[in-house]
Amino acid sequence: MGLSFVYHFRQDLGVAGEIKAPVHVNIEIDKAYMSHVSVVAAINIGNTVFHLAQETSNAIRSAILYKEIRIENQRIPFINALFLRIPRESAHEVLHSIDGISVFIGNKMFYFSRSDLANLQGREQDGCMLYYLPGLEYKKSVILAKIIGMSWINWHGDFNLAVKLAAAFFFNIKKFIITWCFLICFLVICRSGIGNIYCAMKKKPFLELFVLGLIVLAGFILRFNGYVRYSSWLDEIHTASISANPAHPFLTTFGDAGNPPFYFILLRLWFMVFGWTEQSGRFLSVILGSAAIVSLYFLVKLIANKKAACLAALYMAVNTYLIGFSQEIRSYILMAFLVSIAVYWFILIIQERELSFIKLIWYVILSVLLVNTHYYGVLFVMANFLFFLFYSVRTKTFVWKKIILFFAGNIIIALSLLPFFINTALQHALLNSGFNSWISKPGFELNLMAVLIFLSVLVYIYLRRTFSLKILSAQQCHYFDYVVFVTAVVYLTAFGISQYRPILVTRYLIILLPLLISVIAIIIINIFANSSKLIGSLCIIFAFLWIVNGYEGNPGGRTDIYHEGQAYINSDAEANPQNKSAQLFDFYPEAGNFYGYKHLPVFVPGDTYDAVYFNSLLYLRHGEMYLEAAKYGISADRILRIHANENRCIFKIFQ
Repeated sequence: MGLSFVYHFRQDLGVAGEIKAPVHVNIEIDKAYMSHVSVVAAINIGNTVFHLAQETSNAIRSAILYKEIRIENQRIPFINALFLRIPRESAHEVLHSIDGISVFIGNKMFYFSRSDLANLQGREQDGCMLYYLPGLEYKKSVILAKIIGMSWINWHGDFNLAVKLAAAFFFNIKKFIITWCFLICFLVICRSGIGNIYCAMKKKPFLELFVLGLIVLAGFILRFNGYVRYSSWLDEIHTASISANPAHPFLTTFGDAGNPPFYFILLRLWFMVFGWTEQSGRFLSVILGSAAIVSLYFLVKLIANKKAACLAALYMAVNTYLIGFSQEIRSYILMAFLVSIAVYWFILIIQERELSFIKLIWYVILSVLLVNTHYYGVLFVMANFLFFLFYSVRTKTFVWKKIILFFAGNIIIALSLLPFFINTALQHALLNSGFNSWISKPGFELNLMAVLIFLSVLVYIYLRRTFSLKILSAQQCHYFDYVVFVTAVVYLTAFGISQYRPILVTRYLIILLPLLISVIAIIIINIFANSSKLIGSLCIIFAFLWIVNGYEGNPGGRTDIYHEGQAYINSDAEANPQNKSAQLFDFYPEAGNFYGYKHLPVFVPGDTYDAVYFNSLLYLRHGEMYLEAAKYGISADRILRIHANENRCIFKIFQ
């Protein structure tokens, strides 16, 4: 089985997913010599020559030669090294005509100045000189360098390979078919022994913690892997450099009109302890995303049993949507963590006829944190209060003392928002018609979802009376009532408000996702217990594949290039100290400090500069960037584009 796995590993390395970083090469050169330069990539099929696309303008002397290193079918190859290729007879002259080379590998930027190029050692091959570009490496490979005898400059790392390969083994079964055959045979042959081991461990008190620990560890690894692989996007930069900046006054945590302050306060304290860096900020989200697995486990265990809790925790651990948000410096994953704990105490409260002050205090504290994390927390707590009234009437447990105490708790929750409401939200959000203007009114998909939710509620009411009691306990039925009620109220309330003031964004609905996962897990475990194990097993596998592959969280950092863009701007400006350089404008000057970059003077129309740089941010496409530059009186024929990835570029403007 081990040998067959190694065989498939060597044959099907490509199925492991994101194990290679894209490589983009930009060469700034005197356009009189641009036809003399190409790039040679040492890849697994041998040295391959790549001719570069030319971007020129009649108004300026320089040109940009650009190429993304891909092979047939636009696949990213394993690249061992990159070389400049120049005809031998003009090599010296052409090399000195190059002003700079920038190579973007993933979200890393490597820069070669004139002085760097002058020190390159060349070797002759087929009438051309090859100049090796040293130091290009995204991550080193220790294991594969020994196994295969090669190391690649665009390798995402051995740890990443192990994680991706484990996922590929489960989700690309046909690529590992021989190994799976051996594995199935092993399980069949040893089934009695495995059963005995399970029975023995089942009696041990640590089994529950052991299984939960394995699930949380798996979830942590999936979140930790590649958590800083993509540059921070606009909202992350704002969060880290403005709202949670430890160097700013504390009141800046209240300054974001669209987000209450709790996450910013928490992140600010985290930065003060662990350092004000991108790695530190994102690692907090990794921790919160892993902790959300535990909080959901204990919620489902309260409602159902250990098996359902383990299944829910497993689904939470591998959910790609939650993994994506566990790698962002944003508050969404904190909502997913808090909501399960808040619901845990809410369920305990409604189950008792007499209201426990301790449980109410815990619920109030967690709800205060939730509503001060995101304004969808307000919708969620409101839905909880309405369900509390509905449940009390329906189950005939309506007691005025309990109602009054719970209402008083909700008043405290509402009052906790007053500092943010008075200081920020009232003037800058509610009374500001331009606030969140990027959110549009619900389109076809969101309208359809509203209709489907309404119809689903009607179907659930019918099933509640006919079918669900046959496989669910009374407690589970009440929990399902709660999830359906809260989901409908939160979504339809946001949908209704959005008809007048759009607030409905799908990623904000992450607050409901843990509850929906818990429902799926409970249903499947009940099917497994009340029908054939085959059907139950198929349901578990189907839900697992759907949760893992059905959708994915796509952090904006997969396209934004502020980090590597500023790296290029600083490197190019420092390589040409004789030039007077400026930056067109800087949305967040503090962001440069966050990454440790030097600030260039801001461009002032009318002043004379040798070079002006324009870094892409605010989701600006190339056309939008040209329009923005035109507002400053900058002609398009004085602009060169440096490509950081397939979607984003940096403008270098000559005057």
